[in-house]
Amino acid sequence: MKWLKAIISIAVLLLILGLSFYPALAFEGRGGEKVVIEEGETVEDDLFVSAREFILKGKVKGDLAVLAQNVRIEKTAVVEGDLYAAGQTVEVEGKVKGDIYASGQTIKLGGEVDDDIIAAGYALSVAGKAEGDFIGAGFSVDLPGSLGKDFLFFGYQALLAGDVGRNAKFAGNGIKISGRVGGNVEVDVSEAEEGGLPPGFPFYSGLPTVPIVPPGLTLEEGARIGGELRYTAQEEARIPAGVVRGEVKFKKYERPRKVAPPLRVRAMRWGLERLRYFVSLFIVGAVMLLAVPSWTRRMADSIKAKPLPSLGWGVVVLVAFAFLILVVGIITVAVSLFLRLLTLSGLARWSFLTGFMAGAAGFLSLGLSWVYITRVLASIAIGAAILQAFRSQAASGRWWPFVLGVVVLVLVTSIPILGRLISWLASLAGLGSFWLWVRGKPAEAPTTGA
Repeated sequence: MKWLKAIISIAVLLLILGLSFYPALAFEGRGGEKVVIEEGETVEDDLFVSAREFILKGKVKGDLAVLAQNVRIEKTAVVEGDLYAAGQTVEVEGKVKGDIYASGQTIKLGGEVDDDIIAAGYALSVAGKAEGDFIGAGFSVDLPGSLGKDFLFFGYQALLAGDVGRNAKFAGNGIKISGRVGGNVEVDVSEAEEGGLPPGFPFYSGLPTVPIVPPGLTLEEGARIGGELRYTAQEEARIPAGVVRGEVKFKKYERPRKVAPPLRVRAMRWGLERLRYFVSLFIVGAVMLLAVPSWTRRMADSIKAKPLPSLGWGVVVLVAFAFLILVVGIITVAVSLFLRLLTLSGLARWSFLTGFMAGAAGFLSLGLSWVYITRVLASIAIGAAILQAFRSQAASGRWWPFVLGVVVLVLVTSIPILGRLISWLASLAGLGSFWLWVRGKPAEAPTTGA
């Protein structure tokens, strides 16, 4: 059911983007600690709300987008368009004539929905009536209500006690069906683990309680499946008579066995992998030494002369970069939302794309520097230090320190655990040398020989 996972991922992505790029051609905006639309009050346009708590008792004639810690749509409330809601708790007891897009820790949908529900969260519950599909992702979903069309969920567990008009598809650890499914049921519980809840549960304090579903597929006596039942599991499930009207298709999941290849094959793979790594570093280093030889050697000598300051500043640069990316992301979203509030939707899109491309360029630059450029600089420093220890005149040359250092780094980084640590240290030292260069304090490069 890989396609199901893809659908859920796309749905959640669209939900997040939908909240950030909410159409704002004609809408009303409200904010504050607590925002309440009282019974009898009508909002004529689309409504955008940002608050700590939001309660809707009246009517919104357009779409409603809410960003709040607690969102509640009362029984008397009516949303004539789509509902976009994100918060710690989202509760819907009223009527939504469009789609519902919800994201939160706890999502309780007990009202009427004339179209689809797309939700992502820890604990999901659909106790009301929806005419369309339910597409969800999260830890747990409980469906005692009814769906007019399909049910699709990817997560840890699901309970289907209500009615699903058409087909039901699930991928996760366990699903329990005690209600009615009008069409086919497709289940993938191949990765189900015995012993109840996953390791580390509860993941943090304050999580809502959810009913526990046994691992695998569980069918209750009163359940009804109008079509076929297709499921993948480690063991066959017990299927009471009369529950499945159509054909039952079981596919046994066999855990793949890892067979260690012969020593000769492993040695060849190791050699090829190390050779590819050497060639990659050599190409990048050769370009650097040909294009900017003086700068490259100054950076390497800075690492050799000041290894500890280079490492320390490398850590600082890495942390600062992560903080900078976070700030850029926050500013990008804030500016995009502000431009949306000014109804400048076109400019908001370009603002978001500009921020996204800036962040992507930053990540690409850091990735190239971290994996190749910094390690080339560290290799030159290592090679020069070794040659200098043997009092070789080649220590001041351009190529011999580089070639020797790359060979040493490629071999040393192949050592399990220690090699990964050395790779990190080399990259951090290289980043630190960048900062020392920016501050104007790199070591002076010696006269370059052949």
